[in-house]
Parts: sequence; C-alpha cells; structure tokens
Amino acid sequence: MMTPTDPARYAGADLRLAAVDMDGTLLDDDKNFPPGMDELLDQMDARGVTFAPASGRQVWTLIDMFPGRPGMTVIGENGGIVMRDGVEVSSHPVDTPTVREVIRLVREATSGPDGIDGGLVMCGKQFAYVERTADRFVDGVLPYYHRTKRVDDQIAIIDAIEAGEIDDAIVKLAVFVLGPVEALAEATLANFADTHQYAISGANWADLQVRGVDKGSAVRDLQRFLGVDRSQTAVFGDAGNDLSMISEGDLSFAMANASQDVVEAARFIAPSNNEAGVVQVLRTLLG
Repeated sequence: MMTPTDPARYAGADLRLAAVDMDGTLLDDDKNFPPGMDELLDQMDARGVTFAPASGRQVWTLIDMFPGRPGMTVIGENGGIVMRDGVEVSSHPVDTPTVREVIRLVREATSGPDGIDGGLVMCGKQFAYVERTADRFVDGVLPYYHRTKRVDDQIAIIDAIEAGEIDDAIVKLAVFVLGPVEALAEATLANFADTHQYAISGANWADLQVRGVDKGSAVRDLQRFLGVDRSQTAVFGDAGNDLSMISEGDLSFAMANASQDVVEAARFIAPSNNEAGVVQVLRTLLG
C-alpha cells in the first residue's frame, strides 16, 4: 500500500468538479460509503462543486445510491452516458448491427447442455434488457442495473427501438456469467475488440461499447458542459478502467490501494478506500 501524499501539496486548489470511481475508491471493501459522505456532499453543493460518481453501473443505479440528493450528476456505463439532474449530458449508442450479432453469439454460446452459464445484459439509456430471466441470473444483475426488464426476445427490443416504438438506445453490451467470465467473453464480445471498446470489467463481467468511449471521454463531456477545465478537476480511481479518467484532471488521485499502473499515472496518492480516502482529500481541497 502506498503512503498518501502530503495534503499541503494540493490544498487550496480551485476545485469545480470531482469525478470519483465507486468500487475500491469511494466505497470500502464491504461496499459501504465512507463516514461523513452526506456532510461532504452538502458542503460541495454549497460551494458549487459538482460531485460525479463514475462507474460501470447504470445511471439509475448510481442515482439510487445517493437517495435524497436531487440534481445528482452521474457517469454511468463506464462513460457510455452522462446525466445531470435527470437530463442527458452525453451518450454514445452502440451500432445496431453489432448489437444484433452479439445477441446471436451469446445465444449460441449459452444454449444447449454444454452452454456457458451466463447471458447478455443489453444496457439502454432507460433500461437494461435481459432475455435470460432465471432469478439466479437476474439477482446477479440487479445490484448494478436497478432498472432491469426481463424480456422474451432482445432482438424484438432492438426492432422496436429502431421503429420508434421504444424510446431508448443501447449504450453498452455486457455479458454476465455465474462463474468466470472469460470463456463467454472470448466467444462473444472479444470478436469486436478491433472495432469497439472491449474489456473484462470484473470476475463475472465483460463489456463492449463504442471505441473511444470511457470514463475519460465522459469527464471531458462533463467539463465542456459545466465550463470547467482540467486544473479545476479532481479525479479518483484505483483500477485500470480508471486510467482514462485519471488523465483528465490535474488533481488526479490514485487510492493507496490502487493498482501500480494507476499509481504511476496519478499525480497524488489518497488514503485507501477503507480509510475514507476520497472524503479526506475532498475536505482538504475544499479548505
């Protein structure tokens, strides 16, 4: 574990935006929020500083995680969509031919007696759509996608979106496996790694979205929307999918528990996620 940076090195900055990863960064290892979070957010609101949680989770899940805080700004789907006060700031839908082919490949890889025990989560702006509807599968999806719809046919959903019968757009494709994800990911999403943004995003998850769309691009979208620059932006992360975001703020913090590549990319080291490191640093930045 790294030694946190002396707070004197970053105190007194002109902070206007804080983009903060969730798991391993803001949340402790038991997925709990740090003590003092509500008071900190009240202080940030009073000072006109935007707090933006950034996650692979659905935007509606992120909003639900901060109850009683109207006007939240959230970066969801690893940058696939950014929302502020319930209004879309930016989004980047996946092309329909790719969505259709991924549906076909996942069905093929998960069917029959030798099929992989997983399924496709079709991540829309409004809802996540799953056609694998068994409770044990959906129960694994719901913590990350609070607005999940069980459907008979994902292709029919795409047809309805294209026809204007459903007001939605697919911003990310995710495969979830009740076990290690690699085999299903390689059989499906990895086929598009040359043309799209592909990543193993957890032990049981892999993602596919538009090339060039990530947490970093979302922070840039938000900076333009808010009229702030990188010198006024703090970013916090711990893992590889935070690297693109780390590069968009001059006040870049790797958590003390972060992977080495994040530590090397960041300017400063924050106390670990289990020591409320984000809250400690933001309090110092706010003076």
